[in-house]
Amino acid sequence: MTVFLTGGHGGIGSIIRTSLIEAGIEVIAPTSSELNLSNEFDVSQYPAVDGFIHCAGINNIAPYNRMRVDDLYRLLGINTVSFVELCNKLKIKDNSNIIAIGSLYAMSTKEGRIQYTMSKHALYGAVKTLALELAYCKAKVNMISPGFIDTPLTRKNNTQERIDYLEENIPLGMTNPLEIGNLCVYFMKHNQAITGQNIVVDGGYSLKNI
Repeated sequence: MTVFLTGGHGGIGSIIRTSLIEAGIEVIAPTSSELNLSNEFDVSQYPAVDGFIHCAGINNIAPYNRMRVDDLYRLLGINTVSFVELCNKLKIKDNSNIIAIGSLYAMSTKEGRIQYTMSKHALYGAVKTLALELAYCKAKVNMISPGFIDTPLTRKNNTQERIDYLEENIPLGMTNPLEIGNLCVYFMKHNQAITGQNIVVDGGYSLKNI
């Protein structure tokens, strides 16, 4: 089994890549310099794959009235449009599993996140539509939406006070990134009936509106 993975060298993406490899799955994970999703790209050189995981993404923080339109288009291109393009351009075998890595911002939002929220809401719309359009070849298309993942980047971007607050108030605490990797392995190796869904992995964060 071979899986094509974008964003496979980032915080969550690297965990997904390692989890897949440890499960005996071959992973094609080009770097951002090898596959620049900001521009027109060609993936014809890659072999046919049994699955595709889109983990590439960027996040620009700015209120709507300070947003640069060029930044918005670049973010949408990487986070959302390239997912649809890759579903079309990659040679994906029948009976495949396709996963878009989403976010809690696919269902909610907060101030300053208009660009990222737009991209993740749109990404979920793409997932649901592609689930219908690719059902003819038995492809299953789903989204996995992490909450606060316990990665070095999360700890770098948050104060210790904020980390302590999250650990105390999220019902199950911050999520181990291996949970995302293990779920991707399950979908790639076993899923035959789940499609068009958004699987939220947040330790109960979204239940409390914290």
